[in-house]
Amino acid sequence: MLGKKIMKITGLLFAFYLLTMNIAFAESIDRASVEKQATLALQGFDPTTYFNLSGAKQGSDAFQAVYMGQRYLFANEKNQQKFANNPAQYLPQFGALCAHSLVMEKDVIADPSIYTIEAGKLYMFVSQEAKSEWIKDSSKNLIAATKHWQYKSEKRFEQIAAKKRWKKDNSVKLFTF
Repeated sequence: MLGKKIMKITGLLFAFYLLTMNIAFAESIDRASVEKQATLALQGFDPTTYFNLSGAKQGSDAFQAVYMGQRYLFANEKNQQKFANNPAQYLPQFGALCAHSLVMEKDVIADPSIYTIEAGKLYMFVSQEAKSEWIKDSSKNLIAATKHWQYKSEKRFEQIAAKKRWKKDNSVKLFTF
């Protein structure tokens, strides 16, 4: 009788050990797959810190979130939760492209450490010069940048829709021109 109880306890302990090992292994797989599949946004800057008095700060690998295919890092759990509650509030305008480059109808990736906040919106720039040019007439520049951004967004949407149609139809199509 005592031998059966010991075997039962040993079996339960072994099952518990396997369960905890599987959980630890599953977490590491999830983290690795997240980091592999979602591209790092804002070069690792915490998007919530732009709106603090302290300014832009690097995030930590310990606090992450994936939103719209982008992986964001946060300085702490509080910032991570703030982002989760309302991500659109913290995202940069124009998908982190340089706002001033869009005025010139160019798509240039911004430096996340060079930014301004206007009317509660985050705008990033490729250089201090681009930021200075933007600030000279930000209302006019915003109209031009938005116009170019919307045009590019429509083109991206058309491309995505076309790719989905091609994926859906799995047959071979031959074209002769």
